[in-house]
Order: sequence, then structure tokens, then C-alpha cells
Amino acid sequence: MKILFIHNRYQYRGGEDTTLETEQALLESKGHQTKLLEFTNDDIHSLSSRISAGLRSFYNPASARRLREDITRFDPDVIHVHNLFFNASLSVLYQAANRHIPVVMTIQNYRFICANALLLRNNEVCELCIHKTLPLQGIRYKCYRNSIMESALVTGITSTHKALHTLNKKLAGIIVPSHFLKNKLAHSSLKYPGDKIVVKPNFIDDVKATHRPREDFFLFVGRLAKEKGIDTLLECFKCHPGRQLVIAGDGPEKESVMEAARQYLNIRYIGLQPKEKILTLMETTKGLIFPSIWYEGLPLTIIEAFSRGTPVIASRLGAMSEMIVHDYNGLHFNPGDVKDLENCLEMFARSDRKDLYTQARKTYEDVYHPDIHYASIMGIYEKVINSKIGYV
Repeated sequence: MKILFIHNRYQYRGGEDTTLETEQALLESKGHQTKLLEFTNDDIHSLSSRISAGLRSFYNPASARRLREDITRFDPDVIHVHNLFFNASLSVLYQAANRHIPVVMTIQNYRFICANALLLRNNEVCELCIHKTLPLQGIRYKCYRNSIMESALVTGITSTHKALHTLNKKLAGIIVPSHFLKNKLAHSSLKYPGDKIVVKPNFIDDVKATHRPREDFFLFVGRLAKEKGIDTLLECFKCHPGRQLVIAGDGPEKESVMEAARQYLNIRYIGLQPKEKILTLMETTKGLIFPSIWYEGLPLTIIEAFSRGTPVIASRLGAMSEMIVHDYNGLHFNPGDVKDLENCLEMFARSDRKDLYTQARKTYEDVYHPDIHYASIMGIYEKVINSKIGYV
């Protein structure tokens, strides 16, 4: 099978980039031909360039032309889109439809129903715009880059294509990583039929664990930002000096984390670390803590922990509420609730639950393993290719 991937990279590397790369590599390892048509936002820096990119995002003829040329040269059986914002634009969907090639699109955030793509405002979950074709609140509250003008551009892009029913008319199917995200999109102003939205979790390669002894520390890995629940995490460990925490990552709350590490001996900040080091930490920690306060798509960090047989203590929110089964492969606590997180850690400390570690690894093998992903993605591709009406 020949698969043409389309992806618009953001300026800072994220989970969407990793998902694309691992998926493309997996398909090639199975003997399929793939090609990547890649766009970037690297030229978007100044306000004028952001406005220009926003205007192009309504329909970018240059992007459509690049796709047309790639289709002619590569002749794909199916096109798989991972991200279109901003330089790729939805123009590529029109171009693919004109060539009668089935297109599926992976959506891992809330961009089509929320200006900032997070359903988050003032560090609290916000769903004001979900059901509105023209959500003026996103402009009013300057939800994109804290700018009325840029928020209006982003809102204009998504609202225009919702009014034109672009996704409904041009996509053979939408792929999402979690049932939570599917439910939000299916019951939104996007008006894309829920039975044409397929849940296919992301995956990571299987690197066998070496079964190192577990050490007496908990681990946080990720972006140091308020939406990741950093405040909750720090407050919890400040109150319990006998409980050890290691924090790896970088972000806007780095200074707060460094200050906490200076004041409290039980909090250790190690900055950004290479993947090999992170996986070693995951294999030796008592548990990964994931205190995010927003509707995460499907965090690869949690999948990485499961692959190392490490249970996860996470907010009962968004995809985390379905990835972690309470008292099976980890524990849940109420988002932003320091006391509830403390209770979880206390419960964890009191028990000798080797089954949590075994079941964390089993979760990876049953849900997030490459073999599971390959069977799922090939089933989706074959269905849209063989379907006369072009829908999943």
C-alpha cells in the first residue's frame, strides 16, 4: 500500500511529531511505501507574519499545488493528514478530494472547537466554545496568544470550514487517540458524525524492560507549565519532606520548580534529559505522577511508563480517566486537589502492590503495542479504500 502523509510541524516539537514519525516508520517496516509532505511554521515569528499565516490558513493555494505535484509523482492509495495548522491549511483536503483519493485525518487536540486547542482558560477547563459555529468567546477572552486579532483569525478559519462542512465533505474518516476526544468532537459544532470517528490509540516501540530494582522516588516528566499541574505537584511534596520527587523537563514554570528544589531537599530537578535517561528513570521509579489539569489527548509519557511496567498516578480527567484504571495500572486523584493526591501517594506507600507494575506492562501490551496499532491502522486504510462512499 502507498500512503502519503501530510503534516504541518509546529515551531516546537511535540507529541504529534513523534506520533507521525513512529507511525510512518512502522508502516515502512511492514513493507508499505510512504511519503511525507511536510509543512512548517518556522517562518511565523512577528505579528505580521502570524497574521499573514492566519490569512493563508483559510485556503493556501501554494500548499494545494505542492500536494497536487506529490500526488502525481507518488500516486498514493490513501492520504493521512496529521496536522494542517497553519501553512498547510485545509486547501489540501480540497485538492485530495479533487483527485478522488480517500483522506483520513488524525486529530489529537481541540483546535476545531477551541481557539487555543486546549479547552483551557485561566488554568481551568473551559467549554464555552464547543457548541458554537462562530465562538465569539474565544475572541473576547483572547484565547490564542492572548491576542484579539490572532484569536479572531484562528476562530475565523475554523468557523469558515465548519460552516462549509469541509471535514464532513472531504474526509473519509477522522482518527482520534481516545474515546474522550471522540465524544467531545462528536457532540460539538464540528457536526462530524460520531460513527465516522475512529478511536485508535497511539503507540511507542517496545523496548524490553531490564527489571532494575525500584527506588524510593516518584517521577514527573513533561512540560513545566501550569496546565500540567505543576503547582499541585510541588505543593503536595512540599508538605511531605520524607517523600522524594524527581522532576524532568522544561517550560515556563522552570523557575518555580528550581526554587522549590532549592528550598526542599526532597524535590530534585534534573532539567531536560535524553530519552534513554528518561526511560531508565521510569523503570526505576516507584510511580509516574501525571497531575495535568486539562483535557490531554493521549499522553505519550503515560504510554512510556506503561511500557516500562510503571504504574501512573494521574488526574481523573480527559484521556487519563480511560488510560489509567484506578487500582489496576495506577491511581486517580481529583484534578488540582493536593489533598487527594496526598491520599493517593499515602495509599501507594502503604501497599506492596506488585500487581500494579505487572498490570501496567500488560496495559501497554494490550493497547499501546506496535502490533495492535498496525492492525488497527491497516483496518482503517483498507476500509476507506474499499468503501464506495469513502467513509469509515
